[in-house]
Amino acid sequence: MKQLALMAMAVAGCTEPQPRTPPPGATTPPAMGGRPAGTGMVGQIEDCGIGSIDDLVGKAVTATMEDDARKRSGARAVRVIRPGAMVTMDFRPDRLNIHVDDKGVVTRLRCG
Repeated sequence: MKQLALMAMAVAGCTEPQPRTPPPGATTPPAMGGRPAGTGMVGQIEDCGIGSIDDLVGKAVTATMEDDARKRSGARAVRVIRPGAMVTMDFRPDRLNIHVDDKGVVTRLRCG
């Protein structure tokens, strides 16, 4: 009797699982489309006005410079990112990120 049960389990393990079919009346959710314009995807690097302040690269960051960068670029927010600093990964096209090196010198400007 034990052998018969073991053989039945072995044979059952060799079959392929049957694909699940949706119940009658079930609908498939619509496919997700691309992101709408203004969400900071590739090609939208000017959302925070960095083109108007690229002269700040190579200069030491100060509170006055941060305020000036915000005003000149039109960004609603400014964030200085130091090496090794933890930052949120949310993308805000209206936020100016000022990346600086260990000495506080601006190395690059990015929206986000």
